[in-house]
Amino acid sequence: MKENAINAPPNIPRCDLGPDLKLLGWREHLEIFFYILKHHGMKIIIMISAIVGLVIALHAWNELYPPMHIQNATTMTSVSPSNWAGWLNNLQSYLAVGTFLVALFVWYGEIRNDWQNELPKRMSVFFFHAGNPVIVCRYVWLAGAEDLRAWGQQVAAQAVDNDRNLKFGPDVKTQVPDLVIGLDDTVCKHYAVRFRLNELPSLLKDTRNCRYQNFEAVDKNVHTISVEDARTLRVVTDWKETAES
Repeated sequence: MKENAINAPPNIPRCDLGPDLKLLGWREHLEIFFYILKHHGMKIIIMISAIVGLVIALHAWNELYPPMHIQNATTMTSVSPSNWAGWLNNLQSYLAVGTFLVALFVWYGEIRNDWQNELPKRMSVFFFHAGNPVIVCRYVWLAGAEDLRAWGQQVAAQAVDNDRNLKFGPDVKTQVPDLVIGLDDTVCKHYAVRFRLNELPSLLKDTRNCRYQNFEAVDKNVHTISVEDARTLRVVTDWKETAES
Protein backbone atom coordinates (compact mmCIF):
# COMPACT_ATOMS: atom_id res chain seq x y z
CA MET A 1 0.00 0.00 0.00
CA LYS A 2 1.45 3.36 -1.01
CA GLU A 3 2.10 6.05 1.53
CA ASN A 4 0.42 9.37 0.87
CA ALA A 5 2.67 12.21 -0.16
CA ILE A 6 2.88 14.78 2.64
CA ASN A 7 2.48 18.49 1.98
CA ALA A 8 5.99 19.87 1.55
CA PRO A 9 7.24 23.44 1.93
CA PRO A 10 6.40 25.64 -1.09
CA ASN A 11 9.88 25.32 -2.57
CA ILE A 12 9.79 21.53 -2.59
CA PRO A 13 7.41 19.76 -5.02
CA ARG A 14 5.19 16.93 -3.85
CA CYS A 15 6.53 13.45 -4.44
CA ASP A 16 5.08 9.96 -4.44
CA LEU A 17 7.13 8.23 -1.75
CA GLY A 18 6.20 4.84 -3.17
CA PRO A 19 5.27 1.63 -1.36
CA ASP A 20 6.74 -0.30 1.53
CA LEU A 21 7.26 -3.87 0.35
CA LYS A 22 5.56 -6.51 2.47
CA LEU A 23 7.54 -9.05 4.46
CA LEU A 24 7.35 -12.62 3.17
CA GLY A 25 6.08 -14.15 6.44
CA TRP A 26 4.59 -17.68 6.40
CA ARG A 27 4.92 -17.89 2.63
CA GLU A 28 8.65 -18.51 3.13
CA HIS A 29 8.01 -22.17 4.01
CA LEU A 30 5.86 -22.64 0.91
CA GLU A 31 8.57 -21.14 -1.29
CA ILE A 32 11.16 -23.44 0.29
CA PHE A 33 8.88 -26.44 -0.32
CA PHE A 34 8.70 -25.66 -4.05
CA TYR A 35 12.46 -25.07 -4.09
CA ILE A 36 13.02 -28.50 -2.52
CA LEU A 37 10.76 -30.18 -5.04
CA LYS A 38 12.60 -28.50 -7.89
CA HIS A 39 16.17 -29.11 -6.74
CA HIS A 40 15.94 -32.10 -4.40
CA GLY A 41 13.09 -34.24 -5.73
CA MET A 42 15.11 -37.46 -5.71
CA LYS A 43 16.27 -36.88 -2.14
CA ILE A 44 12.64 -36.44 -1.09
CA ILE A 45 11.68 -39.76 -2.68
CA ILE A 46 14.52 -41.54 -0.92
CA MET A 47 13.67 -39.86 2.38
CA ILE A 48 10.00 -40.82 2.22
CA SER A 49 10.92 -44.38 1.32
CA ALA A 50 13.28 -44.51 4.31
CA ILE A 51 10.57 -43.23 6.66
CA VAL A 52 8.04 -45.77 5.41
CA GLY A 53 10.60 -48.56 5.72
CA LEU A 54 11.50 -47.48 9.24
CA VAL A 55 7.87 -47.42 10.36
CA ILE A 56 7.26 -50.88 8.93
CA ALA A 57 10.42 -52.24 10.53
CA LEU A 58 9.59 -51.00 14.01
CA HIS A 59 7.79 -53.45 16.28
CA ALA A 60 4.93 -52.73 18.64
CA TRP A 61 5.65 -50.48 21.59
CA ASN A 62 5.62 -53.35 24.07
CA GLU A 63 9.01 -54.40 22.78
CA LEU A 64 10.36 -51.62 24.96
CA TYR A 65 9.15 -53.25 28.17
CA PRO A 66 12.23 -53.70 30.38
CA PRO A 67 13.12 -57.27 31.36
CA MET A 68 11.91 -56.64 34.95
CA HIS A 69 8.42 -55.99 33.65
CA ILE A 70 6.01 -58.48 35.17
CA GLN A 71 4.77 -60.48 32.25
CA ASN A 72 1.63 -62.52 32.58
CA ALA A 73 -0.62 -64.13 30.09
CA THR A 74 -2.04 -60.82 28.97
CA THR A 75 1.26 -58.90 28.62
CA MET A 76 3.58 -61.62 27.37
CA THR A 77 4.43 -61.18 23.68
CA SER A 78 7.00 -62.70 21.38
CA VAL A 79 8.78 -59.35 20.94
CA SER A 80 9.21 -58.44 24.60
CA PRO A 81 12.92 -58.57 25.50
CA SER A 82 14.03 -61.26 27.90
CA ASN A 83 17.25 -59.48 28.99
CA TRP A 84 18.81 -56.04 29.15
CA ALA A 85 20.87 -56.55 26.02
CA GLY A 86 17.73 -57.22 24.02
CA TRP A 87 15.98 -54.23 25.57
CA LEU A 88 18.86 -51.87 24.68
CA ASN A 89 18.90 -53.22 21.14
CA ASN A 90 15.19 -52.47 20.77
CA LEU A 91 15.63 -49.02 22.29
CA GLN A 92 18.27 -48.08 19.71
CA SER A 93 15.71 -48.54 16.95
CA TYR A 94 13.55 -45.81 18.45
CA LEU A 95 16.48 -43.54 19.23
CA ALA A 96 17.32 -43.74 15.55
CA VAL A 97 13.99 -42.02 14.83
CA GLY A 98 15.03 -39.05 16.98
CA THR A 99 18.41 -38.89 15.26
CA PHE A 100 16.68 -38.94 11.91
CA LEU A 101 14.40 -36.05 12.91
CA VAL A 102 17.37 -33.97 14.09
CA ALA A 103 19.14 -34.63 10.79
CA LEU A 104 15.94 -33.64 8.96
CA PHE A 105 15.81 -30.25 10.70
CA VAL A 106 19.50 -29.66 9.98
CA TRP A 107 18.94 -30.52 6.32
CA TYR A 108 15.96 -28.14 6.17
CA GLY A 109 18.11 -25.35 7.58
CA GLU A 110 20.77 -25.95 4.93
CA ILE A 111 18.13 -25.96 2.19
CA ARG A 112 16.73 -22.68 3.55
CA ASN A 113 20.19 -21.07 3.35
CA ASP A 114 20.69 -22.33 -0.21
CA TRP A 115 17.30 -20.97 -1.23
CA GLN A 116 17.96 -17.55 0.33
CA ASN A 117 21.38 -17.32 -1.33
CA GLU A 118 19.75 -17.78 -4.75
CA LEU A 119 17.13 -15.07 -4.21
CA PRO A 120 17.52 -11.73 -6.01
CA LYS A 121 18.90 -9.09 -3.67
CA ARG A 122 17.93 -5.53 -2.96
CA MET A 123 19.18 -2.87 -0.60
CA SER A 124 18.02 0.39 0.94
CA VAL A 125 20.55 3.13 1.71
CA PHE A 126 20.13 5.81 4.36
CA PHE A 127 22.45 8.78 4.91
CA PHE A 128 21.89 10.92 8.02
CA HIS A 129 23.41 14.23 9.04
CA ALA A 130 22.88 15.62 12.55
CA GLY A 131 20.09 13.08 13.00
CA ASN A 132 18.24 14.15 9.84
CA PRO A 133 17.71 11.89 6.79
CA VAL A 134 19.40 13.59 3.83
CA ILE A 135 19.73 10.73 1.29
CA VAL A 136 17.28 7.83 1.13
CA CYS A 137 17.42 5.30 -1.72
CA ARG A 138 15.12 2.31 -1.37
CA TYR A 139 14.94 -1.15 -2.98
CA VAL A 140 17.99 -0.75 -5.18
CA TRP A 141 19.01 -3.93 -6.98
CA LEU A 142 22.13 -5.48 -5.46
CA ALA A 143 24.59 -7.93 -7.03
CA GLY A 144 25.85 -9.44 -3.77
CA ALA A 145 25.91 -8.80 -0.04
CA GLU A 146 29.67 -8.27 -0.15
CA ASP A 147 29.05 -5.11 -2.22
CA LEU A 148 26.73 -3.56 0.36
CA ARG A 149 28.90 -0.68 1.57
CA ALA A 150 30.55 0.16 -1.75
CA TRP A 151 27.29 0.03 -3.70
CA GLY A 152 25.55 2.09 -1.04
CA GLN A 153 28.11 4.86 -1.51
CA GLN A 154 27.73 4.67 -5.29
CA VAL A 155 23.94 4.92 -5.13
CA ALA A 156 24.10 7.89 -2.77
CA ALA A 157 26.65 9.67 -4.98
CA GLN A 158 24.31 9.32 -7.96
CA ALA A 159 21.44 10.71 -5.87
CA VAL A 160 23.38 13.93 -5.32
CA ASP A 161 24.36 14.45 -8.97
CA ASN A 162 27.41 12.18 -8.90
CA ASP A 163 29.05 13.99 -6.01
CA ARG A 164 31.58 11.33 -5.03
CA ASN A 165 33.11 13.37 -2.22
CA LEU A 166 30.64 12.23 0.41
CA LYS A 167 32.31 12.60 3.79
CA PHE A 168 30.97 10.10 6.28
CA GLY A 169 32.27 8.58 9.47
CA PRO A 170 33.26 4.99 10.19
CA ASP A 171 29.98 4.38 12.01
CA VAL A 172 28.32 2.41 9.21
CA LYS A 173 25.54 0.11 10.40
CA THR A 174 23.56 -2.64 8.71
CA GLN A 175 20.40 -4.48 9.65
CA VAL A 176 19.66 -8.19 9.55
CA PRO A 177 18.32 -8.77 6.02
CA ASP A 178 14.66 -9.63 5.66
CA LEU A 179 12.62 -11.24 2.89
CA VAL A 180 10.18 -9.03 1.00
CA ILE A 181 7.71 -9.47 -1.84
CA GLY A 182 8.11 -7.09 -4.78
CA LEU A 183 5.15 -5.58 -6.60
CA ASP A 184 5.76 -8.16 -9.35
CA ASP A 185 5.37 -10.92 -6.69
CA THR A 186 9.11 -11.68 -6.77
CA VAL A 187 10.63 -12.69 -3.44
CA CYS A 188 13.82 -10.75 -2.66
CA LYS A 189 16.37 -10.65 0.12
CA HIS A 190 16.44 -7.07 1.34
CA TYR A 191 19.43 -5.43 3.04
CA ALA A 192 19.64 -2.02 4.68
CA VAL A 193 22.70 0.11 5.43
CA ARG A 194 23.00 3.42 7.28
CA PHE A 195 25.78 6.00 6.92
CA ARG A 196 26.33 9.12 9.02
CA LEU A 197 27.63 12.12 7.06
CA ASN A 198 30.19 14.42 8.64
CA GLU A 199 29.13 17.27 6.35
CA LEU A 200 26.43 17.87 3.78
CA PRO A 201 27.13 17.57 0.04
CA SER A 202 26.90 20.77 -1.95
CA LEU A 203 23.49 19.82 -3.38
CA LEU A 204 21.99 19.61 0.13
CA LYS A 205 23.19 22.78 1.81
CA ASP A 206 19.55 23.52 2.57
CA THR A 207 19.14 21.34 5.67
CA ARG A 208 15.38 21.06 5.09
CA ASN A 209 15.90 18.91 2.00
CA CYS A 210 16.38 15.19 1.47
CA ARG A 211 17.24 13.37 -1.76
CA TYR A 212 14.80 10.47 -2.12
CA GLN A 213 14.41 7.53 -4.52
CA ASN A 214 12.22 4.42 -4.43
CA PHE A 215 12.75 1.80 -7.14
CA GLU A 216 9.30 0.33 -6.46
CA ALA A 217 7.52 3.64 -7.01
CA VAL A 218 5.90 4.52 -10.30
CA ASP A 219 8.45 7.32 -10.70
CA LYS A 220 11.85 5.79 -9.99
CA ASN A 221 13.80 9.02 -10.44
CA VAL A 222 15.58 10.82 -7.62
CA HIS A 223 13.55 13.66 -6.09
CA THR A 224 14.14 16.33 -3.52
CA ILE A 225 11.65 16.05 -0.68
CA SER A 226 11.46 17.72 2.70
CA VAL A 227 13.19 16.18 5.69
CA GLU A 228 9.81 16.17 7.43
CA ASP A 229 8.34 14.04 4.64
CA ALA A 230 11.24 11.62 4.92
CA ARG A 231 10.67 11.31 8.66
CA THR A 232 7.13 10.05 8.04
CA LEU A 233 8.59 6.81 6.68
CA ARG A 234 8.80 3.96 9.18
CA VAL A 235 12.09 2.77 7.68
CA VAL A 236 13.60 6.17 8.44
CA THR A 237 12.35 6.33 12.01
CA ASP A 238 13.75 2.84 12.58
CA TRP A 239 17.22 4.29 11.93
CA LYS A 240 16.68 7.59 13.78
CA GLU A 241 17.91 6.44 17.19
CA THR A 242 21.15 4.98 15.85
CA ALA A 243 21.71 8.03 13.66
CA GLU A 244 21.50 10.37 16.65
CA SER A 245 23.48 8.27 19.11
